[in-house]
Amino acid sequence: MTGQSHAFLGRQPIVDRHGELVGYELLYRARGTDDRACFDDEDSASLHVLSTLLHGLGAPQVLAGRQAFVNVGPGSLRDAGALVLLNPRRTVLELSQAIEPDTETIGRIRMLREMGFGIAVSAAPPMESLASWLPVASHLKIDMRRVHDGQLDVFVPALRYGDHVLIAEKVECEAQMRRCRELGFHAMQGWHVGRPEVMGSVKLGVSHAVLRRALEQLGTGASTAEIERTLRLDAALSWRLMRYTAASNFGMLIPVESLAHAIELTGPRRLGRWLQLLLNTVEEPSPAAATLIRAAVFRGRMLEMVGAEYFSGVDCDNLFLVGAFSLLPAMLMQPMADAISSLALPEAVADALTMRQGRFGPLLDLAEALEQGSPERIEALCVNLTISSRALVRARRSAQAAVQEAALA
Repeated sequence: MTGQSHAFLGRQPIVDRHGELVGYELLYRARGTDDRACFDDEDSASLHVLSTLLHGLGAPQVLAGRQAFVNVGPGSLRDAGALVLLNPRRTVLELSQAIEPDTETIGRIRMLREMGFGIAVSAAPPMESLASWLPVASHLKIDMRRVHDGQLDVFVPALRYGDHVLIAEKVECEAQMRRCRELGFHAMQGWHVGRPEVMGSVKLGVSHAVLRRALEQLGTGASTAEIERTLRLDAALSWRLMRYTAASNFGMLIPVESLAHAIELTGPRRLGRWLQLLLNTVEEPSPAAATLIRAAVFRGRMLEMVGAEYFSGVDCDNLFLVGAFSLLPAMLMQPMADAISSLALPEAVADALTMRQGRFGPLLDLAEALEQGSPERIEALCVNLTISSRALVRARRSAQAAVQEAALA
């Protein structure tokens, strides 16, 4: 897709004292060529990182089962709706130094700890400055450039009396690595360990009108079927939800049988937070992307209606996914195998998309033949599938109506 923009995210490795990878600190990057974070608003940068992780690149691809260390600004901590979309057992929240340890903040951090999140705070002498943080923190990060060598001999052993994970950051050479091991640090981070790697993905926009409609439906207690109907108006949104749900355990793909199943697995509260984060951080699709998304909705609805002659229930629903996701390579500028690798799709759907095989494959061939205007191929496929011209006309009208509804959403 020409003119497609990208979303970027930096990740810097954190290793244990034996050099084994334990996790990545996730860093804001505005461009693929940036070697450092440049931003004016700390909370906006935090949301950008969360959105790129959850909506852009995908947690399994970024983390590969390791821990995520995510920087959190004051506003993000006050409104933790986006943070709780992360897997708490695999996430350490690194608190900004702008966050003050007042009673309300400490209470909120205790709640996050009870949910399973790790909490990392910056640690530097004197010890008295950490008094409010030590009872609620799980990780202490010591900047090797801020604490003088002589202070380290006293400061680090004092911290080791607790059960905190001690992480040395800004480790720049082998001598510092050896020094950190001698002092008893549990983990290290810095350019000597590994420079931040910038990862990028196509920035696939979503319809804000569709997002708002889905949020309104959730607010009024709409049924799964009603919400599914709305999400189907945006093929990119459907793909995003299927991927988020499959990856909600950070690398352990959950089988997701259909879009309705994804909605049920996510649950109304989490789905609302996920949609709100999208609304706040993801732009509307470009004109070229919007054209492809409409074509995907048309193809999905077309397949669903044609397939209604043969299938019912979840099988019929999944024909929409076959049609809509068949345009993912053009939308994401990726091979099909890569585009669906993180979706945990039903086998019949995956076979149709990657090999044009299985019970759904011939129907996808028919949809493509219709769009290409190949009369002989259309006739041959219709004969093989025993589909009447009347059924094709009905399916086309239904697909056109779906596209029109999406445009008016």
